[in-house]
Amino acid sequence: MQLLQYRNEFSKLLYYIQRFGDLNPSVMGAISGIKDSQKLISQLKAKYTFRAYPFVRESTLSLKKYVATLYFKKYISLKDINYIFDGTLNYAMRDLLKPNVLNLSIYYNSNVNFIRVLENLIDQGLIYYYELNKVEDISIYPFDYSQFNYDLKEFEGIGENERVPFELVDLSDDFKPDYHDIVILGKKQERTVFSLKDISSFFKIPFKEALKHYQGHVIGKGLIFAYIVTLIIPDYRLLVKFKNEDVLNYLTRIPEFYSAFKLDDDSYIGHIRGRNSTLIKYLEFISEARRKFDDDITVNIHPADKDHIYTASIPYEHYENGKWEFNPEVMIMRAEKIAL
Repeated sequence: MQLLQYRNEFSKLLYYIQRFGDLNPSVMGAISGIKDSQKLISQLKAKYTFRAYPFVRESTLSLKKYVATLYFKKYISLKDINYIFDGTLNYAMRDLLKPNVLNLSIYYNSNVNFIRVLENLIDQGLIYYYELNKVEDISIYPFDYSQFNYDLKEFEGIGENERVPFELVDLSDDFKPDYHDIVILGKKQERTVFSLKDISSFFKIPFKEALKHYQGHVIGKGLIFAYIVTLIIPDYRLLVKFKNEDVLNYLTRIPEFYSAFKLDDDSYIGHIRGRNSTLIKYLEFISEARRKFDDDITVNIHPADKDHIYTASIPYEHYENGKWEFNPEVMIMRAEKIAL
């Protein structure tokens, strides 16, 4: 079936799915104005590796996010890194060309006592040093599916126009999520097809109560503010570090540029994913940005395999009695064990 003729409809529909999630097809049809949305969604799910990964509004959950770059003295597995940090990692990524350099994204609360863990890694002789920053703001950009070839299943080029991030309207109104809400968010990130029936079965609660938590709290209070909707399995992820906001705007022309962290030193980390067929094209465009804006841009290449990328949901296992419970002593003990 030739799908290019439906490119405009698919692109519009996917934009709304990235904003509002994989809703009931009739509801999505009303929002998008596409009459045959149910048919198109069915085609997408049948022909592609369709995933709708939820981005959580972490501030509403009283979670903070930090990024760290760790310079190890020798190779260490991502499994061991996750073990040391006791399930608090959002991601751990190994650089392809510098395998002893790991980029981490860490969930924590306002008490940054996990710095003791990083210092302990130096004391144990595991790392030379580390760089640490707090993430002050996160921007989410929808994939530009107008650049996607639906027959070849790949993005074809660089967009002509810069993209804008989703406007993240805060619907929480001082709402405080409970244990069920937190776990539902984590489970949806772990398995995007986690359904209302699954929620009811997992918690052993009536379907009506599961619906209240998901529709009334998770969706209704805006705990999920956007989705990364993918149709293909990536071959790599790029982390792009820079300081100039003009570089950020310029890089959004890359159709698979999907998020940017603004750090506490006013620098940025951009996130890009893609297939091998696009890697050189994206790297050349990033080099063009370096020349154009005279910014000291650095790029880390992370192949999409278990040796180079580890990702995880919010650390819902650490949510107890209405608050986050993190224990740096456990992490230090685990670091000492790995160092032996």
